[in-house]
Amino acid sequence: MNFISGKLLDRKHSYEYLDKLSELICETYQHKTLPVQRVISACDTLSELINKRDHLPLLLSLGMNESKAHSELMLVKLMLSREYLENRLKAEFGTDFETYLEYRPFGSERIVRQEWKPLGVLLHIAAGNVDALPVFSVIEGLLTGNINILKLPGTDDGLSIAILQKLTEIEPLISEYAYVFDYPSSDIESIKKMAAPADAVVVWGGDAAVAAVRNMAAPNTKIIEWGHKISFAYISGMDISDEDLEGIAFNICDTNQLLCNSCQGIFIDTNNYKDIMEFSERFLPILEGMSQRMPLKADPYLQAQKTLEMNTEELESSKMGKRVFKSETCSITAYKDDCALEPSHMYRNCWVKPLPREKLLSALLKYKNHLQTAALVCKENDRPSLEAMLFKTGVVRITSGRNMSTTFCGAPHDGEYPLRRYMKIVTYEY
Repeated sequence: MNFISGKLLDRKHSYEYLDKLSELICETYQHKTLPVQRVISACDTLSELINKRDHLPLLLSLGMNESKAHSELMLVKLMLSREYLENRLKAEFGTDFETYLEYRPFGSERIVRQEWKPLGVLLHIAAGNVDALPVFSVIEGLLTGNINILKLPGTDDGLSIAILQKLTEIEPLISEYAYVFDYPSSDIESIKKMAAPADAVVVWGGDAAVAAVRNMAAPNTKIIEWGHKISFAYISGMDISDEDLEGIAFNICDTNQLLCNSCQGIFIDTNNYKDIMEFSERFLPILEGMSQRMPLKADPYLQAQKTLEMNTEELESSKMGKRVFKSETCSITAYKDDCALEPSHMYRNCWVKPLPREKLLSALLKYKNHLQTAALVCKENDRPSLEAMLFKTGVVRITSGRNMSTTFCGAPHDGEYPLRRYMKIVTYEY
């Protein structure tokens, strides 16, 4: 379904709106503004309406276990609350977001006034690897006063439209600032029509998706990339605690390795294959135990696919310097000398590779702009030097294993403040 001017429309009846999208946006531009406090009030009202009785069953129907569904529901409730949004704006902009700054530039006699203004129109091309990610991208656009056009991912579960529909019921003005189109990525002409009035395209996806947007968008359209990133754990020292390993296992099972900040695999600070084998033998029962406590939703097709992938890994292992350790619900592929950073087979199938600290920088620099989170487990006296080295590789976030995929109010995204990217600084000079 499509959501346009506060109404749900099927694809056939939404084409006429797509053809006059620029006209509708221009009309809003001329006669309306969207104050940030009205957006915050609408989100806060929605936050207060969220409750376990009415909304927990929806998340359970998406395949989440009850513990995960409860924590996700409470996180959404928090992230939509007034206090959270106001503190997020303060974290990103300071206290001058809704006021102007007046000053005399160094070496000048004139007075300059400076303000934050919306970019104008944002086209959000969202990924479908996180439930409700598309709508939260739009909410960021609304908070910054932009008109938002959302192209839904093919795997969208309906949460995005449901949340936006509720927000427009609470604050009808939002209906003129949010357009949702459910067209496939193969419909290039329709996507070009969405992009035509956009000041910027916000694209969530890998290199291929970003390249496609660059080819499609006009030269004067800004591209704001939230590309696919890759995250990992780095372990130095073999005398680490089970608690640290359980944290890494928790992230692997909690996210099923589907997120940019999910642990795809584990690098060990060693050159010795024996260390890799011993670590894998130790970590497998910890990962299996966590997986048993956090069971996956039954999916025969997915199970067959992963079984085939891991059987292939086993067949290749004798000739490719690796060994597969398997249990009932997960696996670990231990490599002898391959230190390439790569996605895992996901769904609780990780890799373990040797990467001594003296090779850390040279091995990871080639992945510049694709690195995100590293879970660092090491001795305290090694931490400062290893943290400094990891940041030099391009990693933008270092955490414990358990916190790899958690967020906090005002947290940067991929090393940048997202709301700032959706605004511009204008100056008045007299």
